[in-house]
Order: sequence, then C-alpha cells, then structure tokens
Amino acid sequence: MKNRHVSARIARRLQTAEHAVDKAMVETSALIQTMIEGRADAGFAAEVGHLALVNVVRSLSQLTEARGAVVEGHGELAAVATEHNIGWRLDGPLEEKPRPMVVGVLPAAA
Repeated sequence: MKNRHVSARIARRLQTAEHAVDKAMVETSALIQTMIEGRADAGFAAEVGHLALVNVVRSLSQLTEARGAVVEGHGELAAVATEHNIGWRLDGPLEEKPRPMVVGVLPAAA
C-alpha cells in the first residue's frame, strides 16, 4: 500500500512538471512572436533587439531539451513501476494519451 501512495505522489508531480515545461514553452514561443511583431510594428530595423531575440530563442531550445529529459524520466519511472509490480496508473492522475498511429501500405493507384 505504501508503494502505491508513493508512486501516486510521484505520478502527480511528474504530470505537473510535464505541464509546467509545456506551458513555459508556449509562453516563450508567444514572447518570441511578440518580440518579432513588436519590432516590425515599431518600424525598427532588424538589428534592433536581435541579440535579445537570439537569447530568448536559445532559451526555447533549452526548454525543449528539458522537456525531452522529463519525458525520458517518465519512461524510466514507468519501467521502475513495472519492474516492482507497482500499478501506479490505477491510483495516479490519468490523462488521455494519443493512440499509436497505424502504419500500413496503401495500394498503388491504377
């Protein structure tokens, strides 16, 4: 029983972390768009604010790497749960997951 409670706490925090990184990426993307549009709307030359834009774009790349690390950690935690026979999905927060795409071969057109 204790393992289930611990795994449920971890699952909730993992879900919160995944959503937080996604939200940070969305907000950073919106900032980038606003910076580009704002420069153009103000009639400034492309050079104005370029270094700031470079840094913000770099932060989006770093957030993408962080997201990948959290996703990898999620997979590793799922493996630990399976290895220790912990049914954390039964007690943790559930979230709809996309079904895998079915890949097939289309017949050639006549």
